[in-house]
Amino acid sequence: MRRSVIWVVIVLALAGALVAARGGWNGRAGSPTVSLCETKRGGFARGVGQRVLSFTIDGSSSKGVKRWRLAGRSAEMKGGEIHLIDLEAVAYGEDAVVNLTCDAGIYRKDKGEVELIGNVEVVSDDGSILKTDRARWSQVTKEISTDAVVSITREGMSAVGKGGMANSEARTAMLKENVMVVMEPHTKVNCDGPLEVDYNGNVAVFYGNVRVVDSGGRLFADKLTAEFNPETRKLAQVTAEGNVRIKRDKSYTISDKAVYTDTTKSARLSGNPRVVIDPEEVEGLSTGS
Repeated sequence: MRRSVIWVVIVLALAGALVAARGGWNGRAGSPTVSLCETKRGGFARGVGQRVLSFTIDGSSSKGVKRWRLAGRSAEMKGGEIHLIDLEAVAYGEDAVVNLTCDAGIYRKDKGEVELIGNVEVVSDDGSILKTDRARWSQVTKEISTDAVVSITREGMSAVGKGGMANSEARTAMLKENVMVVMEPHTKVNCDGPLEVDYNGNVAVFYGNVRVVDSGGRLFADKLTAEFNPETRKLAQVTAEGNVRIKRDKSYTISDKAVYTDTTKSARLSGNPRVVIDPEEVEGLSTGS
């Protein structure tokens, strides 16, 4: 998940490369290479605008290595905005290639932001897919954000939440509300939100009415912190805090905190831990049923 989400941010940022168009649709040394077809000029509500039918913009590193491509069916300049139709973008990284498509986009030069509109989909070559209805990228804050529902799927995992944000410089991401994460073969985590992910720290934190369901039982807590091994990227430790309740069958344990480690395959309870046993289970043990 770490690599795919960061590349999602990078690809969404590609639309910001249209700032190179502010001096006209001409490639220059050290600038993206622009290819245009059927350029038309015409009057708009505010001065003279320019419409381009079928365009591509290629970006390369200082050594000439291809880094990204931005293409679309049309682009129309209106004052300080560039309106894009059928936007497609590709980012080429050292260990991943990511493709983005959406119905339309608006680049606002004065704010340094790009708005992506309609069927926004980001696909990484590792099989990760992000979908949302709309998103906004800021060149100033280096953040991509949306108030719409976001879904992320990849092999063995899916996540969905309402509203989200990712910062490419801080390497952080967040799903804001009504979060659900499903991990194969049989684990589901829900929380009211937010879910915050720190890629530098290899940690994900679920907040608010956290519910975990798997084959071993159910866990409830106010907060759940998942820490990952930076080398294997596998789960190393899970810490549940605040009104922790672990339920198996009809009985459950209550504590202020529970820590599960992958090495011990067990949970350590602290903060006045106690066990509540359902009378039916006690009766069943006494009768041997």
